[in-house]
Amino acid sequence: MIDEKKLARAARTALTQCLVVKENEKLLVIVNPETRRIGEALYNEGLKLTPQTVLLVYPKGTINGEEPPPLVADAMAKSDVIVAPTVTSVTHTAARRRACKTGARMATMPGITEDFFVRGLNADYEEIQMVTKKIHGYLDKAAVAHVTSPAGTDLVIDIRNPAVVSDGNLQKKGLCTNLPTGETELAPRNAKGILVVDRCGDYITEATRLELKDGYIVFYEGNPSGRRFKRLIEEGKKRDGNNNASFIAEFAIGTNKSAKVTDNVLESEKVFGTCHVGFGNNMSYPGGRNASTLHIDTIVLKPTITLDGQTIMKNGKLAI
Repeated sequence: MIDEKKLARAARTALTQCLVVKENEKLLVIVNPETRRIGEALYNEGLKLTPQTVLLVYPKGTINGEEPPPLVADAMAKSDVIVAPTVTSVTHTAARRRACKTGARMATMPGITEDFFVRGLNADYEEIQMVTKKIHGYLDKAAVAHVTSPAGTDLVIDIRNPAVVSDGNLQKKGLCTNLPTGETELAPRNAKGILVVDRCGDYITEATRLELKDGYIVFYEGNPSGRRFKRLIEEGKKRDGNNNASFIAEFAIGTNKSAKVTDNVLESEKVFGTCHVGFGNNMSYPGGRNASTLHIDTIVLKPTITLDGQTIMKNGKLAI
């Protein structure tokens, strides 16, 4: 179990350096029972910054992108700052978008562990911001990304939508990003080719081949990981009543050198020298039009990434 002082230090970093909570602001911390210790650390540190600090505990969701209960959603819409260390992601929900539209600044922490909470928020955020903005400058201007990897990825992605920066700076009204963080990402328009996923939480634990056509997954490797991942996507499709859960939702490049590849997607997708491809909901990104109850990210290790023919990363090392 992580020491409470370390949790408090990480909570202080999130609230003072990243979110810069002010005395007159309404701070809401939403958690599940499984993440309550992190939530209480944030709540206790939040009280030192503003007396208008509230902790809401509610049962965990069953799938990333599931809407929080109405009571939680209403509280979000009335808050200035929201921190969400939850088991499943609320990033790509209507409740989150509504809260940010009213001006709330929000840090989401889907699947957060105490270990990553402490380690990820002890990162050098000045360096993360510098590297993230550098890569963003290339990603935001490009039309086509080509991703290959030692495991066999050979994927062409239409990235003609604006890219965004997730670097820990959450001082502007309406912003939302993960914490701990470190990535630049966008909503692709389309994709085709082979994606070999190295990790995806408990779903994919071995290199697993997926094939995409017109942006949709059309083939899953028949290994145990492929079968687990297919069941996840099929459940999303069943909930949606369409194929949107299998459509490419996100392309992103990790920039956090303190993050490690683990069974935690939130941490693995931030690792410097990786990229990730998401599926399902992308309505939270500029130009994103794919609505779904699901959003799930898959990790590619040691990628080589070219943008409009220019190599910006080779085998996981920056080339710019």
